[in-house]
Amino acid sequence: MTDLNQQHAEFRLCHGGGAAYLAVGGVLWLGAASLGASGQIPAAMLTLLIGGMFIHPLASALSSLVGMPKPQSTNGLTTLVIWISLTIPLGLPFSYVYAMKSFLVLAGILVLTDVLFGFVFPASFATCGFVAGAFLLIFAVIHFLIVRQEKNRTSGS
Repeated sequence: MTDLNQQHAEFRLCHGGGAAYLAVGGVLWLGAASLGASGQIPAAMLTLLIGGMFIHPLASALSSLVGMPKPQSTNGLTTLVIWISLTIPLGLPFSYVYAMKSFLVLAGILVLTDVLFGFVFPASFATCGFVAGAFLLIFAVIHFLIVRQEKNRTSGS
């Protein structure tokens, strides 16, 4: 597979525009925020630390469970995603991998949320986790619907 546009389209289709990853991340953040809100701050931090290591395998399993295909072995974006997942600077590279500008919007929302709760409401760190988790789940649904619509449009023509 040599055409970069085809690689992006395949990656969107195979991963639902990152919906599975966003959903797993959202549930992780909501779980950690729940622990933090109940006063279990070390457990909340460990949930994010340890749970973060399992986002990729859990999201891959979720993708398979809902019947999403796997990308071809010749798709070079697979290797790129592995490297991105190790760094994740603001989530911006995901906008490139999936060729979806909505990741830029999500990154902006998450950065603004972090700044708001980090500097304006620092005592409400658990609330920040709930807000971040909610936005991740919202964007998971949005991305899933975008890719489903794209798939219907291309299979119908």
